[in-house]
Amino acid sequence: MSQSAPTQSGDSDGQAIAPGVPAAEPVAQDVVVTGSRIARSGFDASTPVNVFNQQDIKLSGNVNIDKTLEQVPQVVASQLGGATSNTVPGGYADVNLRGFGSTRNLVLVNGRRFAIFGPEQVVDLNTIPSSLIARTEIVTGGSSAVYGSDAITGVINFIMREDFSGVEARAQVNVDRPTGTPTYNFDLTMGGNFSEGRGNLVVSGNYLNSGAITRGDRGSFAYLSLADGCVVPGSGSATRPGTPFTPAAGQSCTGGGGQLGFIASGSGDIPNGRFSGIPAAGGSNAALNAAYAAAGLSGLTSRGFTFNSAGTVARPALTPQDDFNLGPDNYLIQPQKRWMINSFGHYDFTDTITGYMELHYSHNEVNARLAPTNIGSPMLFNVNNPYLSPALQNVLGVLDRSETGNSTVSAGTATYTNRPNDGLAQITAGRRYVEVGPRMASERRNVFRGAWGFRGGLGDVSENFLSDLKYDVYYTYSRSEDTLLLQNALSRSRVQAAVLSQNGAAPVCDIFGAQITEACAAAIRISATNTTVATQQVAQGSITGTLFRLPAGKVGFSSGFEWRKTDAVFSPDSFLASGDVAGFNPGLPTQGSVSVKEGFGEVRVPLIHDTPFIQNLTANAAFRYSDYDLKGIGGNWTYLGGLDWRVNRSIALRGQYQRAIRAPNVSELYGGVNRVTSVATDPCSNRGSAALQTASVRAVCQATGVPAANVFTAAVQPNTIIPADFGGNPNLAAEKSDTYTAGAVFTPAFAPRLLFSVDYFNIKLDGAISSLGGGLQNTLNLCYTVIQDASSPYCQAVQRNPTTGEINDPYVAKILNANTGSLRTSGLDFAARYRFNLGFGFPGLGETSSIDLSSTFTWLNDFTSVPVAAFPNLQNHCEGSYGPTCGQPLPIWRGTSRVTWETGPLSLSLRHRYIGPVTTDRYLVPLRQGSTATPALNTLVYPKLPDRHYFDLSFSYDVAKTFQLFGGANNIFNQNPPITTQGPSANTFSATYDVMGTEFFFGITAKF
Repeated sequence: MSQSAPTQSGDSDGQAIAPGVPAAEPVAQDVVVTGSRIARSGFDASTPVNVFNQQDIKLSGNVNIDKTLEQVPQVVASQLGGATSNTVPGGYADVNLRGFGSTRNLVLVNGRRFAIFGPEQVVDLNTIPSSLIARTEIVTGGSSAVYGSDAITGVINFIMREDFSGVEARAQVNVDRPTGTPTYNFDLTMGGNFSEGRGNLVVSGNYLNSGAITRGDRGSFAYLSLADGCVVPGSGSATRPGTPFTPAAGQSCTGGGGQLGFIASGSGDIPNGRFSGIPAAGGSNAALNAAYAAAGLSGLTSRGFTFNSAGTVARPALTPQDDFNLGPDNYLIQPQKRWMINSFGHYDFTDTITGYMELHYSHNEVNARLAPTNIGSPMLFNVNNPYLSPALQNVLGVLDRSETGNSTVSAGTATYTNRPNDGLAQITAGRRYVEVGPRMASERRNVFRGAWGFRGGLGDVSENFLSDLKYDVYYTYSRSEDTLLLQNALSRSRVQAAVLSQNGAAPVCDIFGAQITEACAAAIRISATNTTVATQQVAQGSITGTLFRLPAGKVGFSSGFEWRKTDAVFSPDSFLASGDVAGFNPGLPTQGSVSVKEGFGEVRVPLIHDTPFIQNLTANAAFRYSDYDLKGIGGNWTYLGGLDWRVNRSIALRGQYQRAIRAPNVSELYGGVNRVTSVATDPCSNRGSAALQTASVRAVCQATGVPAANVFTAAVQPNTIIPADFGGNPNLAAEKSDTYTAGAVFTPAFAPRLLFSVDYFNIKLDGAISSLGGGLQNTLNLCYTVIQDASSPYCQAVQRNPTTGEINDPYVAKILNANTGSLRTSGLDFAARYRFNLGFGFPGLGETSSIDLSSTFTWLNDFTSVPVAAFPNLQNHCEGSYGPTCGQPLPIWRGTSRVTWETGPLSLSLRHRYIGPVTTDRYLVPLRQGSTATPALNTLVYPKLPDRHYFDLSFSYDVAKTFQLFGGANNIFNQNPPITTQGPSANTFSATYDVMGTEFFFGITAKF
């Protein structure tokens, strides 16, 4: 028997089992349920187990299992892992249990670790064959004592259909309503017994082709780049931008007659170029003021100037009127192609020796598409540039003569020395190079995994001691090879060289206006290729059985030894590693390994049996000792203890405590510097709350490099996004967590088909591995609004352009990994199921029919992060919120319900998915911290995202014993997601909310 798989793997009754709720009738044979290695009767576990099966996956219409998991109430959407992420690197799908991140839960297949795809040591769910899943079991809460590192928030165990005989073919097509983009999925599974039933072999192939959808294709809410602003009253709404409104000087938006709302915005680096970093008009340099006036720039501000498309006329740049809309070019849904083959086999050599094997190969192609590359950094120009008018040439000449000393200008791998009166002028050139084309990133990932082992029975040492012994010994090897091809990037050094005259010839590139030629584009365009290889080996041997017998029953036990080793190598393109590439995040090589030796044990002790008020009382305990080859960790103990108390047939109580750890992964330990550009608010800009623009913040801004005149102005942050460099730390310690669960299961005797459970969970994680300060936004907040000390490590991590004070390439924040803080969450999980028969059927289909009702909901009581352990009182309470500090929406209530009517061969199902309302963390976090600088809710643009009710219809119809039709429509009322500028992409949280409107699906299954 495979670990954590039932003794009869692959069966499916077509019904979901609610979290922690036992099957409707007790299972006669012992089974192993995820969260324990000891077999027992039925799904009676100290820790709640959420179970859904193949029928649930089919009725959801989801062709990739990650989307099904995201709809489970205990799962928080993964911002970077899924079809809507459109990130580079990316191209994977993961799962985020309880909102602690994908690295803090463990993904298993048949109870064994599956292939990882990179230094993060996370499983790509795109490699899990959804058509072969017989059942998925989810345990939320620390499980390190049973399964080892990474199981901080729980385990997802995919149990496959291993025993299969015959041929099954399945085809499915999905089409969204707004764009009509199809997704095709084909499966072919063949299996059979051999050697008179002693062996079985299953081989399954899959092909998936999912089309791309850009934000421009989707239109509606996704098309524009939105920003918070002030609009003409009545001109906008919560779903569309309004007309920008400028109140009188010294007045607030609403006080001056405006209305808070969305405005069309975008990037300040624009196709016709925006040239800044020079003095504004009206300064003390009379010659420069005269030159500005002659060139039509007498109104020049710190925003700089731009050109008409012909490049003949310059004028002061405006915002948001001139800003570039980043939206249409970006993928909303990434395209994917997948070829996959899986094989499962076993053979009974003797009655006590069974050999088994699992083989997997997959090839995934996932593409990302981003808006054309921009560069916004100081550059040198010839003062006699032939593409400029004489008046602008004169402006450059005056700038050159006004320079007071030598300075160094960096352009990727090239550096230049700028001297006064040398014929070169330094200007910050912010341009979107649309002529080069949108940035394209193509992920090609090949994954191989093999598992080989022996299992069987060892018999009994004696009747009352060490009886019913079983063993399982196996070895797994997996290898993932990823190639990332990046296209339509720019070389910084080539761009700088191309705008300068070479030996008196005209520069190759005219970047003033829309004058880029193909020759120029070819000269500055660059491609890059990154490769990643990750391997994982696991060897394990275990023995389970009955230790001895007590009056209340058998004492079950499990013990064993495990060795694991993970290796990962990331090899960036040499151009990319040098920092010369603009358009994609640079990175340094990452290489390392983590290995561990572990011993583990588990015991399940029946204490009392068949007494008043105690039908059964059972204790369970487990331990694991892990010896890592990492100097920051060494040896660590993990353990658990719990009680199961069945009061009577109708009521069962349970509780458990677990200590778990997570060792740092290769990326966290040895990762090179990686630049990430994300949405954040610079407290020194005008984008932050007016209540935080205080004298003390101003002082820190100036002390960290913001020119006094630019503090709290748009010049400090012209874009909504800020770059930061992140990197590894080989001295990291392990994360440690404590999990408490307690619950009750009700199966009332008066309603034998009614099942209901409620479970309390409380998880606290200490020593959380994260970037310094807990991330870019938190680091900025700690520096400027909390600690307010320019010498603190948080302020020292911030670098700024000395001319403008802007945090932008090459002046970025430097943030390394640390065991920096803690996380905690608590709440209640509710689950219910009721099945009853109706006294009628449907003519021609069946004489009777039945209704199946099921519901799972989670109530989130607390979700708190402490970014920095040194400041334990600084807590971000995120329950019920969303935004740059808390991330994806964390509603107080979230759940799904389903009602299914079955008669004969027909099944009709209606599912309801509920996501509760949330409020921006820009208000809730400081409010809950008791901050006196909490902005008033009515000073924020649409601070609350309303709840969402999604309704899905599906059906299945058995045309014949061997032929089934199925299909349906998700989000049948075509609800758009709530709109916010605080989401990671597409003006919303595209991983949490449905962004594709109504999606139709139809499929056929044939069995032979």
